[in-house]
Amino acid sequence: MTCTRTEIEDFLYHEAALIDEWRTTEWHGLFTEDAEYLVPPSENPDADKDTALFIINDDFHRLKQRAVRLTKRTAHAEFPHSIVRHMISNVRIVEQNTNEVEVHFNQVVYRSKRQITDTYVCYVRQRLVKNGDSFKIRSKRVMLATDTLRPQGRISIIL
Repeated sequence: MTCTRTEIEDFLYHEAALIDEWRTTEWHGLFTEDAEYLVPPSENPDADKDTALFIINDDFHRLKQRAVRLTKRTAHAEFPHSIVRHMISNVRIVEQNTNEVEVHFNQVVYRSKRQITDTYVCYVRQRLVKNGDSFKIRSKRVMLATDTLRPQGRISIIL
């Protein structure tokens, strides 16, 4: 599979727009059925998901539950929804083969709620597979470049 950085960036911008617009079930549709969505501990971004305690360690089915739950009024931490904006930069294609492409990029996520704006600075690694004219996400690993989560001490949005 050969793809250009522009094709990858277009996909990443589309993914970010779905999250920013709280179209979480559509966002979940971007993942393959064997997908994983990981947010490792800040102090060990390369941790093994099978041996370390992760902030988020979702497979396809848990990710679907998260996406659906965030659309409901019972998701108290996110009702009403935060204002969220994802900024993506420094997109690099690290590896391509016939089936997958690995992409690394920087991401800043701004979350505004109850007169507080939080900034999440992240480094992201994604493994994508070609899906027609676009891609599907096989793996997304979001590494936080911060030493603390404040003020709420948790992540209630999708990074």
